[in-house]
This record gives sequence, structure tokens and C-alpha cells, in this order.
Amino acid sequence: MPVEKDAEEYNMNHNRRGKAVIFYHDKYEDNTLHRDGAAVDVSILKETYEALGFEVIVHKNLNFAAIQNAITEGKFIQGVLNCTQVLLCCLHL
Repeated sequence: MPVEKDAEEYNMNHNRRGKAVIFYHDKYEDNTLHRDGAAVDVSILKETYEALGFEVIVHKNLNFAAIQNAITEGKFIQGVLNCTQVLLCCLHL
């Protein structure tokens, strides 16, 4: 189900939509910053992406090395390669 390069809409009729990966922080290493309401934002995003047919993976308060690992680990990469779409969402201050 290819789509023309300049199509106004993306074809959303695939059997398997893909993955939506959300990285978010509500607490930071120095403990001086706190993002109130982050969990509510993530809940709304997760619900929205699931309604669009995405498999949603949420990562909370990961440090840089853990984020790199989550992105590069074999399971994630293999899952992405088998998807028609991948959505990556990062929430921060």
C-alpha cells in the first residue's frame, strides 16, 4: 500500500501499524527539577497512539546510557524493522 511522495495523507490501512515509543522524565538526576503532570501527558499520548493502532512502549526516567540502550537493543531494532511506521516521542522540560 505505497503512498505517493507528495500525498496529503498517509495510508493508515496497514494490518500492523507499528510502534510508538515514548521517553519521558518527571524527575531528574539533580533532584531540583520535577515535571508535574508528565504521567498524565503520557497516559493521554499512550491512549491516543493505541487508538491509532500503534503498539506503545513507555520508558520513564532513563538516563542517557539507558536511552541509548533502549533504542539500540536488538529487540527494539528488530521490532522497528518489521513495522510500517515508527513514532518516537520524547517529553522533557
